[in-house]
Amino acid sequence: MAKQAIGGGNIRFRKDGRWEARITIAIDPGTGKQIRRSVYGHSQKEVRQQLTEIRSALDKGTYIDPSRHTVATWLDEWRNTYCTNRVAPLTLSAYKGLIENHIKPQIGAVLLQAVRGSHIQRVYNAMIDAGLSGRTVRNVSALMHKAFSVALKQGLIPVNPCDQAEPPKMTKREIKPLDDSDIPVFLAAIEGHPFRNAYALCLFAGLREGECLGLSWEQVDFDNQQIKICQQLQKAKDGDHDYYISQTTKGGRSRIISPPPIAFSYLRQERQKQAEARLKAGRAWSNPDNLVFTDELGGNIRFSTFY
Repeated sequence: MAKQAIGGGNIRFRKDGRWEARITIAIDPGTGKQIRRSVYGHSQKEVRQQLTEIRSALDKGTYIDPSRHTVATWLDEWRNTYCTNRVAPLTLSAYKGLIENHIKPQIGAVLLQAVRGSHIQRVYNAMIDAGLSGRTVRNVSALMHKAFSVALKQGLIPVNPCDQAEPPKMTKREIKPLDDSDIPVFLAAIEGHPFRNAYALCLFAGLREGECLGLSWEQVDFDNQQIKICQQLQKAKDGDHDYYISQTTKGGRSRIISPPPIAFSYLRQERQKQAEARLKAGRAWSNPDNLVFTDELGGNIRFSTFY
């Protein structure tokens, strides 16, 4: 009878306008009474779906009682379950760093259902006191809001605690581009450097690091003096040497740029340089993505090396 009781549940409409589903998750071995938990949602369909997911987890033995979820365990589950197929590997790796370095040390041990705005505020304050950049604080704030929003949707918490905190005001760092007198100094400084052409292209075309190192020859239109920015080089989340070409840019949109003619002069020099390197490498040459900027054997250039 105990086995039949586990997984049983019912749904009701609450006076506060939400739907509630109650489900039996276990039988107390001492008293024989049902241990029940509630999940909430804005529609009957939403809570019914949550019931189905809980029953599936109970059958598989993977169900975790929300009352036992800590911020640390929930963030791990959120990252591994709800982000894996929706977030780029590089972003997923960044999430892990933010969680491990800034959130878990402050509130990781707090029970998920006990988190309040004051806990979120504690994370913000600790980061500011440590002198971290506004961008990093903003990224952590966005991450926590996403993670707790999913917990709210799953009925694990009644409200999103991030809405009860006061995120710090962010001031954008002033961008100071090179002025006309700085450009010749920069060009003189990179003269003779193996990455001279790449550095110069970044200067004249305004390319980001990943866009430059992920640029392929198919994107370069010498006749019309245009460059299509539609992909970037990214570092895989696992492994020290694994890179891949992402078919999106950091901004999420492709763009056509028309840099000054001098930019194409550097590109022509790079094309000649690459042809010589290919001839010298012979059968060892491998450039499957037809990248503009490569190492001596046609492989992509590592970010750390380029930096």
